[in-house]
Amino acid sequence: MGTIKITLLYLLLLLSGTAFSQDLPVLKQIKLNKNSQYKAAEPSVGKVVDYLFATPINKKNKTRNEAGQFLLRWMNGTPDFTFFLEEKETDFFNTNSELMLMYMAALTKFALENPNIKDQKAMVLGAMSIVLPYLNSQDDKKTWSAELWQLNDAHQKGKLEKFLYQ
Repeated sequence: MGTIKITLLYLLLLLSGTAFSQDLPVLKQIKLNKNSQYKAAEPSVGKVVDYLFATPINKKNKTRNEAGQFLLRWMNGTPDFTFFLEEKETDFFNTNSELMLMYMAALTKFALENPNIKDQKAMVLGAMSIVLPYLNSQDDKKTWSAELWQLNDAHQKGKLEKFLYQ
């Protein structure tokens, strides 16, 4: 019975990812050369972030890889948002580029949904509260470092801020 539920859940994830990828704009056609183009791309960036969080981590998923590359290009060039990647926070994800991408997607999601929040600590806590539940829902946690397990545990116990900043 458990295998059937897992198989159905996996099938639903695959189907939702496939359906969702159809909602993605054609990322190669979005120009990111001028400041105004970055602003105009924000709705597409939101769709990219939603897509990344709706699909399981899978390095072989070409659409997911392209979405990640687009997100990184946008983050690196947008004049409207500043993303600080401090070693203190990113060390948890450095063991795996996919984990780091999801942290960056969480930073972006938090920034787009809370454009008036500029405080670095609030940004990090907001991003962590987005990325950790997603990562925790993934089947493959073999690449997690001991520190990431501790971070996840602190989040689940409601002690994330204390863990990160004290």
